[in-house]
Amino acid sequence: MSVVEYRAILRYRLMIPLFPVDEPCPVCRKACLDSFGEHAIHCKELPGFKYRHDWVRDVLYDVLKRAGISAKKEAPVNFLTDPLEGRSTLRPADILVFGWEGGKHACVDLTGVSPLVGLKDKGFVVGQAVLKAEASKVAKHEKACLENQHVFVPFAFDTFGTLCDF
Repeated sequence: MSVVEYRAILRYRLMIPLFPVDEPCPVCRKACLDSFGEHAIHCKELPGFKYRHDWVRDVLYDVLKRAGISAKKEAPVNFLTDPLEGRSTLRPADILVFGWEGGKHACVDLTGVSPLVGLKDKGFVVGQAVLKAEASKVAKHEKACLENQHVFVPFAFDTFGTLCDF
């Protein structure tokens, strides 16, 4: 690791501003590069964004398989279809676990967030970003899963290593 990388990582972990002022993102040109560097970690236009999500999904899937639990990655679930549009409006389950609870299948939805999300608004609280991401996923998907005899399991994590309780 270079000295520059080390300093940047240390400043990020200690929540010391990396940049003097907020600036537009040169990659996506949509969001603002905040002084703490949060957008730089989670810009959806950068290749590492999707990679981190898929890597955590693959590790969780591997753990389930090694434990002898039947599961499928990126499983299409037909009840996540908007009847007015006739096509799926929601992504497939990141992992579909068969026979999870009471014989019901579980739709596991992973989401990775930065712990610095909302830092400007409320200040830093450990686990706040993960809890907010988890609540958002539950509000979006749980009803459809329950109506179709499935269990919804949010799996939210942040870049500092915090996991939601599930």
